[in-house]
Amino acid sequence: MYRYKEIRSRAEAANSALERPGVPRSDRSPNSPQIALPAPIISELELLEWRISRLENAAIIRIFRWVGNRALRWYRRLGHFLLKTPFSSLLHSFMGRNTPEADYRRWIAQQSTDSPSHQSPPGSAPETGSPTRISVLTPVFRPKLEWLKEAVESVLGQTHQNWELLLVLDGPPEENILDGIRRLAAADRRIRLISGEKGGISATLNHGLSECTGAYVTFLDQDDFLAHGALAEVAAAIQALQPDLIYSDEDYVSESGIPCLPIFKPGWSPALLLTCMYMGHMLVADTRKLRGIGGFRTAHDGAQDFDVALRLTDSQPLVVHIPRVLYHWRRHENSTAQSHSSKPYSHAAGQTAVADTLTRRGLQATAVDGPLPNTYRLVMTPRPASASVIVPTRNAQLLRRLFSSIRQRNCAIQANLNVLLHADGGNKDADIRSVAAEYHSRIVEFSGPFNFSRMNNLCAAGLDDSILVFLNDDVVVQDDAWLDKLCDPFARDEVGVVGARLNYADGTIQHAGILLDLSSSSGHPGRFQLGSPFWPWLSATRNVSAVTGACLAIRRQLFEQLGGFDVNFPNNFSDVDLCLQAQAAGFEVVLNCDVNLCHDEAQTRTAGTLLRERVAFWHKWGSVLVNSDFYYSPNLARQLETIQLSSEPTA
Repeated sequence: MYRYKEIRSRAEAANSALERPGVPRSDRSPNSPQIALPAPIISELELLEWRISRLENAAIIRIFRWVGNRALRWYRRLGHFLLKTPFSSLLHSFMGRNTPEADYRRWIAQQSTDSPSHQSPPGSAPETGSPTRISVLTPVFRPKLEWLKEAVESVLGQTHQNWELLLVLDGPPEENILDGIRRLAAADRRIRLISGEKGGISATLNHGLSECTGAYVTFLDQDDFLAHGALAEVAAAIQALQPDLIYSDEDYVSESGIPCLPIFKPGWSPALLLTCMYMGHMLVADTRKLRGIGGFRTAHDGAQDFDVALRLTDSQPLVVHIPRVLYHWRRHENSTAQSHSSKPYSHAAGQTAVADTLTRRGLQATAVDGPLPNTYRLVMTPRPASASVIVPTRNAQLLRRLFSSIRQRNCAIQANLNVLLHADGGNKDADIRSVAAEYHSRIVEFSGPFNFSRMNNLCAAGLDDSILVFLNDDVVVQDDAWLDKLCDPFARDEVGVVGARLNYADGTIQHAGILLDLSSSSGHPGRFQLGSPFWPWLSATRNVSAVTGACLAIRRQLFEQLGGFDVNFPNNFSDVDLCLQAQAAGFEVVLNCDVNLCHDEAQTRTAGTLLRERVAFWHKWGSVLVNSDFYYSPNLARQLETIQLSSEPTA
């Protein structure tokens, strides 16, 4: 089992240590969470909040909000559709919008201008200390000389000077091509041309690895190129932290090298790495440790880097993410950057790599196909016989709809239904009792002021199932095996809490993980969107800081260990608080995007948070909230839930 709390804290410290001028930061509040407001001020602010709430919840405002939200969803759905048309630029211009590609090109140009590591010419500034030698390994097979030349020149132009470039031939090329490669190798004494027999990508990489003299090694494909300051960023991380593995952000570029779209990545996410090879480029490994695991394995050709990343992270790794675009991945007809179909064998190779990892780590799970090519999901074997599903409700109609959707779906795990009735002695109580009896559900009644945390703790007390599932009554189950899939991440002992991706009825996102540093609070990035070209992980099972209590599964023993939900959060933040407590206890929180649920949201009670809850939340977790969310890119904005680039570049 990972000591995940320690590993996570080391990775967070590593990422914080890498923050320098020029690296985009979140737009977080500068106010200290430790400052307590006097009681009279709290009272006045609460009174103001109450008056504003009355206005916000007036019938006319609710109607405008209902219309506005639906118009916004359709506007975003239209924008998402436009991305897939051949007339994308024209249609976006007609709507008064830039294409994502145009926005990104402006953004990356500004970031490159602002970054100190990208401003100085090679060798213009002396490096402090004893700079680490970095080996750049490039396998060469039937190259396009123009692109290989650009790759070599991108290394020659690095601000970090202590490097070596190994051009490793995968079999002898044609003589005219070989002459061109020799001319490139002759450009600098740090470039070495290494001949080899035709043996495939892993054999070629291993041949080059055996010749490396650098303490760390990175990999550059023959048709890609590095950002100007890439090796300087990597060298700084190495000098400060001596990590086992480093990965950076990257982007797609056209055949002519024009930036297209970024691939921003979260901090070290074990769950995401079992879902797909999210680390991609630029991947940097400790040379000694890479050799220690036997290098690359030919059985995994096509997913050899994925296999290596999984094996290097088997045991308490220090993994560093550099949230800067350091690698440019060229799209062309023979590249997986253009289409996964260019290397169809890579999917099977990746699945084998995940299966080997599960066996190696002693996990009782199998790897099956994910929703997209080169993605996978874990299936727990065996699964628990049952799980306790807890549903708080004041609405018999919503409860019947939910229970009906559960009973219509086939699951290997039996859902033991528990109804939590907030009783007030009215007719609704009898209707809810009737629905509970109809579906053979246990019913627990609670009277008194509404307190979501206290009520759920009461209902969870005394349950025997190993997994508790807290579910809102305004959720609808839409696929078979939903409970099986929801519980599958618990195959890993490190996982303490699992949430589900929730969609609105029109297919737009309601919840795909909770972001902690959104407008100095928490929120749902991607809400009302179908997806985002700037954050490709919205449909990927991955680690997150928190998940919504609308569908939250937790190990019962962990729930009891933490003392359940904190009753100081009667309406809001109880789910986020529970997730943060679980992480503080050393457990992961995982968003499972393989579960298909619809959430109407706020059908039972009025949406919104109270001042006292926000203040209490900041007092308890202020030291966490002032930092950038570890699982979200610092290159993305924090003001709104809409996923967009962090700042508008200057003209």
